This record gives sequence, C-alpha cells and structure tokens, in this order.
Amino acid sequence: MRWKHRKTCKPTAWEAARDLATGSSKPSMQAANAEHQHNIKRQHNMKQLATLVLLALLAGCVRNELPTKQSNAKSKVDHLIIKEVFYIGHYWVRDVSKWGFKNTNNNYNDDQYIEIYNPTDQVQYLDNMALCAHAIDPTKVITFAPKDDFVNRYYGVNAISYFPGSGHDLPIQPKQSIIVAKYATDHKAMFEKELEGEDLSLYKGLDAFLDLRKANFEWTNANYDHSGKNNPDVPDLQAIMTRKDKSGNTIPSYEMQEISEHGGLALVRLPWTPEDFAKNYKDTKDKRGYLHYITVTSSAFADFEAIEIPFEYVVDCITICPRSQFQMRPSKLDKGYNAVTDVPFVSLKNSDYPTYSGLALTRRWDGRKFVDDDNTKSDFKVQVASLSRKDDKGNPIK
Repeated sequence: MRWKHRKTCKPTAWEAARDLATGSSKPSMQAANAEHQHNIKRQHNMKQLATLVLLALLAGCVRNELPTKQSNAKSKVDHLIIKEVFYIGHYWVRDVSKWGFKNTNNNYNDDQYIEIYNPTDQVQYLDNMALCAHAIDPTKVITFAPKDDFVNRYYGVNAISYFPGSGHDLPIQPKQSIIVAKYATDHKAMFEKELEGEDLSLYKGLDAFLDLRKANFEWTNANYDHSGKNNPDVPDLQAIMTRKDKSGNTIPSYEMQEISEHGGLALVRLPWTPEDFAKNYKDTKDKRGYLHYITVTSSAFADFEAIEIPFEYVVDCITICPRSQFQMRPSKLDKGYNAVTDVPFVSLKNSDYPTYSGLALTRRWDGRKFVDDDNTKSDFKVQVASLSRKDDKGNPIK
C-alpha cells in the first residue's frame, strides 16, 4: 500500500466560492431599500450554492493517510490464503455418577488443523514456505525498549516449521485446499485405543473427534515428536533448525508445536534457507542475524527472542485472541483479531465446553470470492469446523 499525497486546492476556486456568497458588487442604498426582500432571498440562495461549491472542492482534497484495504466485487486475491483454523478441539466426559462423583467436561485438542487454499487461477507452490507463530501474545500489553519495538518493522515469530520441497515439488492447484494437521490420524480411534478396553458407553463426546488421516501434512515431526500420534504415511513439516545430541537424537529449535488461542499465525515465504538460518541466525557485534533479543521495559512481561520475517515475505496471517481479552496488535499487517471464544479457554465455565466444542475460524465468502481485508475480525467468522464428522443425517457432530 502506498501513501497518497495531499492535493492542493486552488485559491481561485475558494475566491470564486466567496464571491458567490457575498456578491461581486455593492448596490446603492436606495436600490437595497427598494429590493430588500428580494436581496435577502437572493443572498440566501447564493450562500447555499457557495456551500455546495466548497464541499465539492474539499472532496477533491485527499487526506494524507494510509488507505484501508477493502474488498469489493472486482478485487481479486492473488496469493494463497489461510482459509480455516481449527484450534479449540472437542469436549469429552466420562460418566462417573454411578460411583457418586460429579461428571466433569474435559477438552481434547490434538485434532487441530489449518486449511490453506489457492484462490488464484495459477498453480501455487508450498516449496520454501513455512507456518509461523507470532512472538507476541495479543492479550498482554508490552512496552519495548525503543530499538526493539518491531510491531511496525517486521513480523516477529518464535516458531517456524517449513514445508519440504526444492522448488516445484508441492503444487496447490487453482481452487484447491490442503490440510496441515497437528496429527494426521483418526483421533476417535486413537483415543479409544488408549482407553485399553474400558467401557466406551461411559464416554460421551468421542464421536466428534476428527479423522484427519487424509491431511496433506503434519506440522509435528516424527523425528522429534515422541507422542506416538504422528502418522508415518503423511509428510511432516521441518523445524527451521535441528541438531543432534550426544545420543544421536534429533533436537528441534523454534519448531511449531500447536495453535495457541492467543497469538498470531502466518504463512510465509522463507527469506533464507534453513542452512543459512542455522549459520547466521545469531546477532553479533559485526553483523545483524535473524534472531533478535527483545528488551521489554514493562515489568509484567519478560524479555524474549523473535525471529525477523520481513513483511514482504508474509503471504497471509491471522490473529487469534479471545474477544474480551485483546490488548495490543502483534503486527501492523493485521488490523483485527478474532477467536472462537470471548474469554480464554481456562476461564470458561465447565458447562460451556460443549458450546464451543468443534468450532473453527473460517474465511468469509462474499458471494464471489473469499474476503481478504487484512483484518482477522472481518475476514473470518466462527462456525462448525468443515472437517467435522457427520451423523447419519449428514449433520456435523460437534
């Protein structure tokens, strides 16, 4: 977006309007007395005309401010978009009432996923792209040391997991979606298996757990995720940096682990190769690296580190924040925020778990295209996750 320069209003136009309001000649006193009523009406009409002229002139003077991006029927989205984010998970409960205990709702969110969509007419590629988590929690007010305030300078992240590929290995066809899951597995079947023969009739809510075996990618990686939930048949994203410990185990650094309910999420093009990052990520006295130590002057928040992603490398982003908890914008790239809940999940009443279970942030459709106004609040709406299981009548189970 470019700044619009202020136009200069010509003085002659202002003078013309003034003359219209006041008249260009002074009638004699006798003529004024003779036509007193006529002149009053005439001047009133001329002043109204002058006002209209002035308003028209002022409308031509453009204010010197950054324009707001606003979708319309003719605008097109020319890049990949984050179409849906499912992070809240599903509720479940074990009936223990027959033993004299009170039933308590629980939450399961290992079936998180992100949908990336190609709205263009051209094949797009995920090679050299990555999913990132922003370093700023939008529910906190942070005061930076002046030199470290990056909100308007770059997109600062604390986690990067990139798509494997060497250039044109990972195409997304026009109007095609791909799913990136935390774990690309049948979560209902896996959860039931972990119950090891318990009476499944005691459990409620498991039927809603997602089956993500058809996901295209997992952001967790089997080389260093030891949960046993990773699907070996689905390609994994790679942590931006890894190392080997003394036993030969792979140790990741700055990898994406989960979708937070209070943070930014972005699809980016990598501004460097993983090899370059590993070699040059540290700041030194002689050279600025890619990972920066951020000094915070507000006492309620500790210093932290952020990896610098230049704004021009951010393909799309979203800010997730419970609607009643928002305190600050993590980045100038996003003018809004949104969430499935109004309050943090930990603050929900236990009885409200089923209400929010299975809901996702989904990109709005205006009838012709997906909305992309760089504003999470207006770009996304809350609705049942598109990958929800269906009952016998085809209705989503949440």
